[in-house]
Amino acid sequence: MYLKKKFILLITIFAFIGFLSCETPTNYQTETTTYNKSIKLDNKSINNKNINNNSLSTQILNEEKDTAQREFLNIVLMLPLSGKHYQLGKSLLNSAQLAAEKKNNKKIIFTIIDTGDEEQLLSRLYNVLEDDIDIIIGPVFSDKVNQVREVTKNKDIPIVAFSNNSKIQDNRLYVFGLKLEDELNELLTYSIKRNLKKYAVLIPRNEFGSRVEKEIKQFESKNNLSTFNFTFYNPNSPDFYDVSKNVSNFEERKANLEKKIKQLEKENSEKAKEELKKLKKLDTYGELNFEALIIFAQNFQEVSNFSSILPYYDVDPKKIQYIGSSLWAKNLSLKEPGLDNGYFASLDIDNRRKFEDMYLEVFNSKPHSLAALSYDIVGLISNLHQDKNNFTIEKLHNSNGFIGINGWFKMTSNGNVSRQPKIYKIKNQKFSLLN
Repeated sequence: MYLKKKFILLITIFAFIGFLSCETPTNYQTETTTYNKSIKLDNKSINNKNINNNSLSTQILNEEKDTAQREFLNIVLMLPLSGKHYQLGKSLLNSAQLAAEKKNNKKIIFTIIDTGDEEQLLSRLYNVLEDDIDIIIGPVFSDKVNQVREVTKNKDIPIVAFSNNSKIQDNRLYVFGLKLEDELNELLTYSIKRNLKKYAVLIPRNEFGSRVEKEIKQFESKNNLSTFNFTFYNPNSPDFYDVSKNVSNFEERKANLEKKIKQLEKENSEKAKEELKKLKKLDTYGELNFEALIIFAQNFQEVSNFSSILPYYDVDPKKIQYIGSSLWAKNLSLKEPGLDNGYFASLDIDNRRKFEDMYLEVFNSKPHSLAALSYDIVGLISNLHQDKNNFTIEKLHNSNGFIGINGWFKMTSNGNVSRQPKIYKIKNQKFSLLN
């Protein structure tokens, strides 16, 4: 009798789910399963457009199967779906959904936890951990990753975080973003090959700036160089004019100009008079003590401000090679005159544009710059799972690595994700690949 009731109950559930799946083909789970196209969080509507009529079907986890061989893959997505970063979270969620659809894997369950909800984050995480979880994808920010790691450290659940902070990588905790070390190593190796020998470095005085300084000094020591001079600025209230003066050693060079003018005025020769005419049109006298300027700011607005002000203090981008980070891989960079002729490290821009076009067609909006990371990792895991419906974390440790939207990457068991960023130059409002 009990089995008969249970069978009738299951039939009823399947019929109900089948009806709902006709309305919304994508399955989301938060604390409970949510089938609506719109998830409402903090009075913000996060809409997930239907991909097509044959999108992800509703899945039921068969708990009676052996864990390693079960049919369905349970992925926890930890994303900021409310709060100030909700648009980033929405974009990452859409990309995960898009990857599963493109791979035609109908056997993935997404369990979603909103990391923007501070009050509910940990309680929801504890609830989810009572289920049979295969892998956690996210969070984005280092502080949230550390929180999650602390809770899950005894559960042996692999975590693929969207952070780029190598300090948090650990066994089975993968840092999937483009790491600072990879950016700087690629940039500096390329720059040295171009025979650039003297560098000024402009960085914020905080933990990020300290990491940049440390990586550059390690590169400097490894290559027997002594050519980097650092200028720090206060990221909380930067004085862009004062910092730009310091970079160019403006006051000293201005004093040198005044001294030179007085010297020539004492000379009563035609040659001195001709030189005086030229000098009186200048603001400073003497060459800069660097050939290239590395700007590693934490947001693009800072980059924009510096690139606009530095030329007024004789740091001319036509004479000094400007070098930047992946922050410059934005169309906004193409509109900054001060960045023209500069180069920077980035993941594959051309492939990213193709991804952006695909995303735009489906969701009618542009993806966040991190969205391709979500597409790559969900797509990879989906592919690996389709091999005999058996995903294991060891499959991510392929010695040859993988190629995704963002280019080649290789994951190792200690949490390291190696990448080979490319070097792009900004010229005539276009990005040109250099390496």
